[in-house]
Amino acid sequence: MARKRNPRVDKQVRAALADLIETEAADPRLAFVTITEADVTPDHEVATIYYSTLDPSVVSRDPRRSGGDRIPDPDEVAAGLEAAAPRLRGMLSRRVKLRTTPELRFSRDPVTDQVSRLDELLRGIDTDVEVPPGTGGIEEAERAEAEREEAERAEDDDRGVEGSA
Repeated sequence: MARKRNPRVDKQVRAALADLIETEAADPRLAFVTITEADVTPDHEVATIYYSTLDPSVVSRDPRRSGGDRIPDPDEVAAGLEAAAPRLRGMLSRRVKLRTTPELRFSRDPVTDQVSRLDELLRGIDTDVEVPPGTGGIEEAERAEAEREEAERAEDDDRGVEGSA
């Protein structure tokens, strides 16, 4: 019978690695890394660590600053994490008390890529396009509402005329 995963271990590994990368990692490629999830196998042999990183194309640079931190590209971040994995595993073994310390395998979080793609699609929507009549645009709904209100007023006026005669 296979044992089920323990979400508590996943949470402990994720929190410990996030703290270790923030406080102990000296590699500048890891400066803007966020650990989003950790999936530890039931036997604690392997941990798949999902991470996200700051997209260099999104960051605006302050023209008054000279130099500053260079944002590494995703490939550099992946190489930095792979290089730091053995050291992080050793530090993790002292932070999280498990029978065996899992081998760390890093993978980019697919959710962040999906969010980026969705954001790109939403920004690409042209909101100034005129909706042709008969296609269910807002203008058509407003026109239908105005016609309905005018028909109700005309009906009320007709009743008022009949009632006074």
